[in-house]
Amino acid sequence: MIKFAKMHGNGNDFVMVNSLEKEFNPKKALIKKLGDRNLGIGFDQMIHIGAPSKDNRDFAVKFYNTDGGKANMCLNGVRCAATYVWDNKFAPKRTLIFQTKKIDVECRPLKEGVEVILKNPTYFISKDLEKKLSKVIKTSFKLVDLGNLHLCLQKKSIDQFDLNGLYKKLEALLRPLGINLSIYSKGKDSYNIRTYENGVGETLSCGSASFSVAYLCLKDEIKKTTIKSSGGSIKFTKLDDRILMSGPTKFVYSGSFHE
Repeated sequence: MIKFAKMHGNGNDFVMVNSLEKEFNPKKALIKKLGDRNLGIGFDQMIHIGAPSKDNRDFAVKFYNTDGGKANMCLNGVRCAATYVWDNKFAPKRTLIFQTKKIDVECRPLKEGVEVILKNPTYFISKDLEKKLSKVIKTSFKLVDLGNLHLCLQKKSIDQFDLNGLYKKLEALLRPLGINLSIYSKGKDSYNIRTYENGVGETLSCGSASFSVAYLCLKDEIKKTTIKSSGGSIKFTKLDDRILMSGPTKFVYSGSFHE
């Protein structure tokens, strides 16, 4: 039996698995079965927390989407991983460095939630991909690399927009590269966002997508912003070449499943 904890960050929900004592390498079929919201546990990602392979890191995290594929990054998931580590007393409640596939993530405990500090992401440059995307997307867009890739489109309004339909039109281009699709709009004192996560579907929140949009919006004199999704809000503050992100985490329940 494999023990797990169900957690979420603004409704972006996860099954957390301890791989510190015994490495757990699930098969794709098992992940898909457990991820089913009607017949399984149901989650956006399964997250494994294990020992790092590099020095000066505290833990390593691996992300698995509900379709069984791997993801490079999930910032809501990393925040939940930090809370999971502190709650289970795997480490003192202090700053932790999590190793992901491509970048390291620094997490700090807050009175409520977790604070993350990351270097500014970069733009993903591919003239060939941009040309192909432009044939479907008739407005401007940005490709942001935050360890995982995000295609971000600003709209006047996002509430009635057919996000699923747009993803299906772009799927052949986005899916092989693991690109998530986000649309966002400017509110009175914040930005609203909706995200279709590759290998998952539209989620209530996506931390790395929100971070990518915050990066696009935190320019010049704008030093702080809030990104709102249907699951809740995440706050961002610009710190020179880094961005501080703060958001909630929530433990839901624990259980176990057969391998």
